[in-house]
Amino acid sequence: MTIRAVFFDLFGTLLPLQPLDAACDAVAPGRGVEIASRWRARQIEATWLRTIMDRWVDFDLVTVDALRATLAELDIAADNAAIAELSGAFGRLPLAPDAPGVIDRLRNADVQVGVLTNASERTLQAVVARHPVRFDHVLSVDAVARFKPHPAVYDLAVRATGAAADEIGFVTANGWDAVGASTFGFRVGWLAPAAGAVLPAVQAPAPARVEWGGIPAMFDGKRIQDYTT
Repeated sequence: MTIRAVFFDLFGTLLPLQPLDAACDAVAPGRGVEIASRWRARQIEATWLRTIMDRWVDFDLVTVDALRATLAELDIAADNAAIAELSGAFGRLPLAPDAPGVIDRLRNADVQVGVLTNASERTLQAVVARHPVRFDHVLSVDAVARFKPHPAVYDLAVRATGAAADEIGFVTANGWDAVGASTFGFRVGWLAPAAGAVLPAVQAPAPARVEWGGIPAMFDGKRIQDYTT
C-alpha cells in the first residue's frame, strides 16, 4: 500500500514536553518535574472526559483548567499572571531537532506532510509560524469539537487529503494516540518514550515502534514491522 500522506502529532511529538519541567520549576522551585507530569496527565484526562461528556472547550482552556487543578492538588500557590505565563509554555515549546530533516525527506518523496493535533487553531497557527518547516496540512480538533482519540479527529486527515485511512501514516509519541490512530486505520509509527513503554491494553491494532531516523523509510511502501513487546 502506498502512503500518500504522513501526519504528526504536535505536543510530545513534534514539540517535546521536557522544557515544561523548567517552566514549572519557576512556579515552585524543585517541583517542576512533578508539576509538569501531573499537569499533562490532568490535561489529557480532561480531553477524554470532555469528549465523552460532550462538554467541549478548546485545548487552551483545557490546559489552563488542568494547570489550576494540578496546583490545587499539590497545594502550590500561583497568581493569575503566573498561571497565564505558564499555560503559554505549551505554545513556546521547541521543535524536535530531527523533525525538519524527516519532514524534508518525506516531502522530497512526494508524500504530503501534516500536523493533526489537539491544539486549538489559534495555538496551532502560532506554533507553525514560529518554526521553519512547511506542512501541506495543519489540522486542529477545533473543526470537529472532539479530542483525540475520537475517530472524527483522525477523519480530518482523510477529508483533507482525499486518501483512504490505510494510505495515511501517523507519527506520535503518545501511546493512547498511537492506538487510537491505528484503530482508525492509519499506519502508525510510535515514538515510544522509553524502551519499556507499553501501549494501552485496548486490543487495538499494534503500531510499529520507530525512532525519528527510521520514519522516512517506514512510509516508503515497505512493510511496517508489527509492534512486539
